[in-house]
Amino acid sequence: MWINGIIIMKKIKHCIGVVSWCNSDENPDRFARLKESILSHASLKRDDNYIFLWDNGSSEDVKEFLKSCNFYDDIYFSPKNLYTNVMEALLNLKAKELNAEYTTLLAHDYLIYDHNAVLSCIDFLDENIDCGYVRMLRFEVGNQEIYNKMGNNPRKDMAHQVTLHNIVAGQPLLWEGPQLINNHPFYKNNWHWSEFPNVCRAEVFDKIFPKTDCGPLQALESVMMINYNLLNLKTGVLDGGAALHNQLDFSMSGSLRVNRIHSNKLDPNLIVEGKELLETINKVCGTDYKKL
Repeated sequence: MWINGIIIMKKIKHCIGVVSWCNSDENPDRFARLKESILSHASLKRDDNYIFLWDNGSSEDVKEFLKSCNFYDDIYFSPKNLYTNVMEALLNLKAKELNAEYTTLLAHDYLIYDHNAVLSCIDFLDENIDCGYVRMLRFEVGNQEIYNKMGNNPRKDMAHQVTLHNIVAGQPLLWEGPQLINNHPFYKNNWHWSEFPNVCRAEVFDKIFPKTDCGPLQALESVMMINYNLLNLKTGVLDGGAALHNQLDFSMSGSLRVNRIHSNKLDPNLIVEGKELLETINKVCGTDYKKL
């Protein structure tokens, strides 16, 4: 902002990146859920954060809707689908450029239902330096079995199922807590990294995001899991969560990612090149980043 002819730079504490992709003709239900989820992101906008959206080639009506969302600081439209890799690469670059302390990953199917809890995640990390990030997908610590991906609970919450152990280390979860932060309960454990909505220390995100060629989706997540495990940091868990996975479930009909993988629409050997990420970001954003 300008004050008396002098540019006053805002301190950006939190950098938020959102990735979107939707073809409304192929999946009108997905477009309806996208609208609900995207509009919920307006609740996150504050003076001390920066939030951008990266679209990976949605249909024109989806793009027109996104252009109307004036709560994003920037909206970028990519000529090519580079999956979540490109948004995460830009998120890391933006966080370093803005000297942000925290980052958050979101997508067009994550609906924020408690923005105050997201702020409490930041306060939790301010106070718990032994944690690298906080999970904020819907989850109830006292009712874990309905979220257990490997379980057979008849009330299983398919859209929010998770693995209840550390995949990388092969360890059971060791819980600590709760801690009340602004009346929001938090726990700590030894969970692995997850691409589900979270608040992460920017310096940690920079360490775990691969700066080289890498596969998309679960391949990217796996690399970041391994890198996070090497840091020997604990994971924070927001009891009750703050973000809803706004899709039917994790079946082939309910999840685009699962459908692509299991129907062989996504090549398991697909690699997203770091050079292409950087070139695409600079072309779309009009920037001149030299390296990821």
